[in-house]
Amino acid sequence: MSDPNQPQQPDPAQPGTPPAGPPPPQPQYGQQPPQYGQPQYGAPQYPPPGQPPYGAPQYPQQPGYPPPGQPYGSPPPPAYPYASWWSRVGAYLLDRIVVPLPGYLLAGLGAFIAFKDARSVTTTYSGDYYYDSDSELTNVNGVGIAIMVAGILLALALLVWNMVFRQGNTGQTLGKKWLSISVVREADGRPLGPGMAFVRWLLLWILGDLCFLNFLWPLWDPRHRCWHDMLVTSVVIKGAVAAPQ
Repeated sequence: MSDPNQPQQPDPAQPGTPPAGPPPPQPQYGQQPPQYGQPQYGAPQYPPPGQPPYGAPQYPQQPGYPPPGQPYGSPPPPAYPYASWWSRVGAYLLDRIVVPLPGYLLAGLGAFIAFKDARSVTTTYSGDYYYDSDSELTNVNGVGIAIMVAGILLALALLVWNMVFRQGNTGQTLGKKWLSISVVREADGRPLGPGMAFVRWLLLWILGDLCFLNFLWPLWDPRHRCWHDMLVTSVVIKGAVAAPQ
């Protein structure tokens, strides 16, 4: 007989009684028990809130929206000390009148020599049923004609050299140099180069002759640009262009 005061041992053969597992390991001397909130060894790891799960594909961060009037994804244009409208008008008049002035004077001198002794002769033809007249200029000096043509070519050569080659290579025409302004590429602040300077000059003549509003546009444009500046992405700034290193 068993003592009724002793606890009953479970019968291993009795069904429905789970076997007792091994006791949990005790921390060794000097070892700290795991703190609250620290993951246990072998426990699944979870990323912090707001981050994608581990192993998920990463996507690049979307850029913000550009300022109004600027193409999406393009960097903002550099900030320049833009030239005033009055300085641009003054440089234009100097380049248009003063720079080619030697050619104009030579052409005028040639025209005076060529036509100072010229006479206009009118011949009239008449009959019973018709009447006609013909005018002819006589006593024209050929040397004067040659001097006039040479003056026109000289003025044109001075304009091309000033507006295309000088401005394209240095950023300044003579008129712009006298008024301390320059035309540069808006992207990097460098001179346009002769090719693009020629295109800009051609657009200046075409747009200026078609509509005078082109010359007034810098008055309200934030970067003081004319239409031909917008088409070739150029700006007119104060000062000279720095020489390349």
